[in-house]
Amino acid sequence: MTDDRTSNQAAEAALAPPAGEVIEERVRFGPGRRLAGIMAYPPDGQVRRAVLLCPPHPHFAGDMDNNVIRAAGRHLAARGVTLRFDYRGVGDSQITLPAGVSVFDYWSEVEKSFDYQGAIEDAAAAADSLAEACGSELPLAVVGYSFGAAVGLMMALGRPSARAMVGLSAPLCRLGFDFLAACAKPCLLISGSEDFVYSAQRAGELAAIGGPNVRLDLLPGKDHFFRGEELLPARLADDFITESLAR
Repeated sequence: MTDDRTSNQAAEAALAPPAGEVIEERVRFGPGRRLAGIMAYPPDGQVRRAVLLCPPHPHFAGDMDNNVIRAAGRHLAARGVTLRFDYRGVGDSQITLPAGVSVFDYWSEVEKSFDYQGAIEDAAAAADSLAEACGSELPLAVVGYSFGAAVGLMMALGRPSARAMVGLSAPLCRLGFDFLAACAKPCLLISGSEDFVYSAQRAGELAAIGGPNVRLDLLPGKDHFFRGEELLPARLADDFITESLAR
């Protein structure tokens, strides 16, 4: 029998990179340096690409230490620089709100209205920070999880430096992802067959309008959270990014 602390330590060890594989540092960026993130680097200094990771909705474990985002950030840093970050009002990322409006209220309204502009602006600021750290000529890939899949892919579509896009557990049943119609960039959507936000109907509709650059991979028996299997989506994203950037 184990207590909660032992269980948490075991989970942390499973997500941690092997010793010496990546270097992490906390960073601040954006207007007024109001946003916080963690940048990770390969220890050999051989930076081949930059990868931005967009976390899920703040009301649903949506921060840069989310299990899926953290595992992907560390795994992908073996081949380049990664940046995972907190949206405005989350963790150490700052937000300015009208009197009487809480951070919870703000993100509730985002979820109800589907107005993702603020989150997209935060993702764009993170991408700018990556470009500043790595050089604008370095190819950029964007990986988003859940809500972050919508945010990241929307941002990446309009960013010339973004050359590959990956959406993990994308909420197809809520959005449909019609904005990927005739997508001109390599794009991979990975969902579990048991994911509560997956929709076979919406996936079929997207396959019809997305064009040859959009690929949908369905993982049998996997759910939304990938608990204990975080390296599975990280490795699939890594393979796709490597293949896409080699074109």
